Amino acid sequence: MNKFLMALFLTVLAACGINQQAKQIKALEQCKFEVKRVDSIFLAGANVMNMVRSGSVNVSNMGGVAMGMLRKEVPLKGILHLKITNPTSNMAGINQFQYQLLMKDRQLATGLVNQEVKVNPGESIEVPVLIDANIYGLLSNGSVLQEVVDFVSGNNPKQESLLTIKLKPTIAIGNKTINYPGWITFNRKVTRDMLL
Repeated sequence: MNKFLMALFLTVLAACGINQQAKQIKALEQCKFEVKRVDSIFLAGANVMNMVRSGSVNVSNMGGVAMGMLRKEVPLKGILHLKITNPTSNMAGINQFQYQLLMKDRQLATGLVNQEVKVNPGESIEVPVLIDANIYGLLSNGSVLQEVVDFVSGNNPKQESLLTIKLKPTIAIGNKTINYPGWITFNRKVTRDMLL
């Protein structure tokens, strides 16, 4: 096969691959996203799940947050389990994706999930999203800090927060990745029960 035909064949093959990935991302846009649970959540070294279970926010478990506020560095680490349900008749999938988590329209965390995600038609999968962020900027707002304390302590049993999740898929073309032009955005309510 001469070089021209080989180049043409490779171009057609790449175009088919891009088209297939575009169809999978289009199906992903129609998927239902749900926060199943959150675990291993640590705020400035304090186990948030233990605080939620005990309903206690005090100096002993929030000392790290106070020190972090002084240093302008309050680390939040944990795992958010995202359930993706595909109601379409096409395979939904992505090679990897960037994410943004927002609470009250303020950025909570950003990151990259570097794993292939495929959801067959009519099926669901659970994807763990690792969170590792400095949330000083979020907590420096006094009303947001009070809401977090109320949420953890259970002062309001019906307390829930709105979490906005944004996903930006990438398309693989040979050795290169290209970011999807926009974000797939959805809002989900987060309750204390998810931490128990």
